[in-house]
Amino acid sequence: MRSKSEFIKFIAYTTLFIPIIIFILEITFLFVNKSNTKLTNGTKYDSLTGWRENCDKKYTNPENYNFLICDRNGFIKTPYEHDSKQKDTYGILLLGNSVAMGEGLYGFENKKTFASQLEKNLRNINPKIDLINAAYAGFNTWQEHVETFRYLNSEPFNDYLPPLDLIVSFGGIQDFWNFMRLLLKNTETINEYSFANGMMIDKNNIEYLNFLTSSSLGNIRSGFITFLNSIRKSSNFLSYIDSLSSISKVKPGTYEKKQLTINLETNIKNKSLEEVLKERLNLDFGKYEKIKDYAIQSTLRNISSTANLDLDNKYIYVYAPNYFNSLSKEQLNGQNYKYLIGIKHLVGNPVFPVKILEREMYLIEKDYRESLAKEIERNKKIIFIDYSLEAESSSWFLDYSHFTEFAASKLSLKLAEEIFEIIER
Repeated sequence: MRSKSEFIKFIAYTTLFIPIIIFILEITFLFVNKSNTKLTNGTKYDSLTGWRENCDKKYTNPENYNFLICDRNGFIKTPYEHDSKQKDTYGILLLGNSVAMGEGLYGFENKKTFASQLEKNLRNINPKIDLINAAYAGFNTWQEHVETFRYLNSEPFNDYLPPLDLIVSFGGIQDFWNFMRLLLKNTETINEYSFANGMMIDKNNIEYLNFLTSSSLGNIRSGFITFLNSIRKSSNFLSYIDSLSSISKVKPGTYEKKQLTINLETNIKNKSLEEVLKERLNLDFGKYEKIKDYAIQSTLRNISSTANLDLDNKYIYVYAPNYFNSLSKEQLNGQNYKYLIGIKHLVGNPVFPVKILEREMYLIEKDYRESLAKEIERNKKIIFIDYSLEAESSSWFLDYSHFTEFAASKLSLKLAEEIFEIIER
């Protein structure tokens, strides 16, 4: 009887004290989180383009060098914000993925990102230029098209957005990774219609939305998981714990080169593209050409559609340099061979890691880029600028895509000068 009484007391105290403890923790960390804006959730789901920055409370820069600031419209902020009172503003919409957005160069009020440096250089030439940074991590040319459409539909009734005179797409690498995903599938199975072979929005984004909506259709598992996630996101205490686990250890002005961890392999003869396709991807050249043509035509549709959204204005497509097309002759022909590391997320997270050398990826990227360039140049509406060979060395890159501060400075200055020449024509 005594043990039963003690058990009842234990249940009573637990029932009483646990809610009190939770209440105290939540109230305490409510004030902690309010004083620490870097605890804001990083991303949120956008119904039109997929994941993008969660801009809640991200208008000032804390001492966190992985932290992006947003402007009032939800774009990644650049130094200058549109002044509706300024007459004769020349509006430029910058499109692209994380390369254009400025991955790896956060902090310092976003002033070191590629987009911010480009705006600064443009305004040094003409202070009436207003650049909108509509680029975002993971965006391909289809998402760029959607973002342009959204901008053109929003601008006429938004005093904080300048009318457009020029559209600049800066990238190339994201559509190349989509192409690599197709090569690595190498199956005869047909994807579900809604996925469109991943050439529109990423399959993971579609699956995420399908998972959430399935709860309203009676999926108990998705409903329960969604309920638990809502508690975790709403809790001040759990949000603080999540933030502590994800605080960046990157110091100001530096970046972790996680993707450039290397393994060395010696005594391998240089291979042709055909040999690489057969040995690494188990593809014959005819199948490869068919997939490449499919990927390029998909990209061309996106680019051409965006160029024709605003018929009165000019559209520039810039193929940016990347790590592969910056490899030197010594790196391509030397005795040391480096495997690509850390690209699973870029190529669709295959079950088995992709085993391919840097110089082998160089051959695939070069063939894709040159084929794409030939097709783009046939469209007279598109002003094509090829910067693929502008990087002086592979040291210009933080990983396989993103620029160092030095590279962003050099390329943004060069592009600003070319844009101004195009404007003046």
